[in-house]
Amino acid sequence: MASKTSDSHDIFVLHRVIRFLSGLASSTFFTDVRVVGGQDIPNTGPMIVAATHHNMMLDPVILSSQFPNQRILHYWSKATLFANPIMKYILLSSGNIPVDRKSKDRQKLFKGTFEALSQGCGVALFPEGTSYTEPRIMQVKDGAAWAALEYTKWAQENPDKVSPRAKGKGVVIVPAAIVYTNKSKYRSRVVIEFGKPITMDAYREQFFSDVEGAPRAAVKRLTHEIEKSLVQATVNAPDWDTLYTARMARDILWEKEESIDLNEYVVVLQTLVDLFSTTDVTPNFTSVRRALLEYYSLLQSTSLTNSVLHALPLPRDLDPKNPTPLPSRLLTLLIFIRDSVSTLARLPFFFLPLIIHLPVYVMGRIGARMVEDEEETQATNKVAFGLLSMFLIYPASFFFLWALLWYSTTGALVAAGTVYLFAVYHNRIINGGSLLFCGVGLDALVSLDLIVVFLRSVPLSMSLTNDRVLSFCLYRDPIASTVLSPRALYAYR
Repeated sequence: MASKTSDSHDIFVLHRVIRFLSGLASSTFFTDVRVVGGQDIPNTGPMIVAATHHNMMLDPVILSSQFPNQRILHYWSKATLFANPIMKYILLSSGNIPVDRKSKDRQKLFKGTFEALSQGCGVALFPEGTSYTEPRIMQVKDGAAWAALEYTKWAQENPDKVSPRAKGKGVVIVPAAIVYTNKSKYRSRVVIEFGKPITMDAYREQFFSDVEGAPRAAVKRLTHEIEKSLVQATVNAPDWDTLYTARMARDILWEKEESIDLNEYVVVLQTLVDLFSTTDVTPNFTSVRRALLEYYSLLQSTSLTNSVLHALPLPRDLDPKNPTPLPSRLLTLLIFIRDSVSTLARLPFFFLPLIIHLPVYVMGRIGARMVEDEEETQATNKVAFGLLSMFLIYPASFFFLWALLWYSTTGALVAAGTVYLFAVYHNRIINGGSLLFCGVGLDALVSLDLIVVFLRSVPLSMSLTNDRVLSFCLYRDPIASTVLSPRALYAYR
């Protein structure tokens, strides 16, 4: 490892290739990946990145592809994987560090980490230990703190082993909070916020102390500081009901997800979480919370969204306390025809991209169904299966166009440019909401569901009755008027 990182001719080719593909995958799956902070992150010198871990392989994908200044990050891998020479080269060239997790000797456990840090490299860890789906950060283990403080001690005892690039530069820990607006949804958004680098100055003396228990106490203090930084930059709710309530209130206040600036996304959602965690905030707190939870459950059970229902032409004075007659069959039919015509008018603009990318959608769906019970794995499978499909579709499209242009040099340039522009067009038209297979005509589809219900033929779902369909429409405005306004939310925060 040491010789690898010290060789100036080794530029970690595999790591750079993987990082490029990771960036391509993340930009294809997510609409926007926003980086907040990071201006204080050093360009050189030993560094440990302590990141949240709530979305399996997509977390290192996002972290590596979006890290400031494109610094190469090294990740821990099982030491046994390095036994094979070929596998060893692949792992080292892609930036992995061998770690013997069974060793109780920390100097041996962190040997590869020390060698990387001593060359002025960056090491990325996930101190939560595993990827999971919970309403808050459940734990932050001591691994990152031990690695940083043990390296500080090792570098002081072995100054001859520290390269000039790391000489005189103490290791810092950079907290990195990765927050997904919907981590398993295609074309959702991501915000990654980097906290202020944590130096070892405040912990060095206690860690070097000979007093029994002092080193462990220093590690615990450092871990607490890491956890504090990660919690401040993420959304943390006491339970799922509170988080669901906050999400529903957010969707009512901001009908479109993109209406919230990603720079303010965590602040907005955490403010709502705090609001619904305080029982005495309003006299009708219990009833509002219950209404929001029921509305959220109804939407989840029918795969509808508040933004779709809000787009329906409903009276603004609806009140769930007052009986409201169902819309007439003629009115419902006219709404359906209007939305269908509007959808069909836009369909030709997406028909070709739909046909070309159909295998990507199908394979992504298959990948997600393989892990339906593991939300944090669904996005990983969608990206992996979809990316593999794209690697088949785009080259095939290129060679097909190139063949039509007689395999000429100009033809190759034209074919490559056409495929690139086609991919950009595909993403733009998805973001514009003109997708039939993955969302286009959603209003029309909802209208179809409603007309089916109103005509009392086939129910929308096994558990959805006419009254419950109408309740979707009735919940929207009264709840929106009950919850605090966006301006009041910022004042509350």
